[in-house]
Amino acid sequence: MDDNWNLLARHRPPPPAPPEPLTTERIDAGYRLYWTKTALTWDNERRALMADRVAAVIAGPDFENNALERRFRVDGLDDLAHSGASLLALAEVLRALDAFDAEAE
Repeated sequence: MDDNWNLLARHRPPPPAPPEPLTTERIDAGYRLYWTKTALTWDNERRALMADRVAAVIAGPDFENNALERRFRVDGLDDLAHSGASLLALAEVLRALDAFDAEAE
């Protein structure tokens, strides 16, 4: 019995590597990717409306560029609260899409 156990133990795959820790860069990249995919489904009118509303939240006195804590809501965006970093990424994406559209014209 011990011989079989030893044989199985030698052929056991190594344990998986632990996940890489979240970094600010990884969090921001994930937010930008999410918001790019989302904003590409919006028409120009919705993008402009959301850009204005996000800018108002970002300019608010209680706004904080926090990475993960979902504390900020944007009227008309969705029913969720978002982190400060997420809203900053959304603002960046909306500016980039607006610039892209302006270049295309």
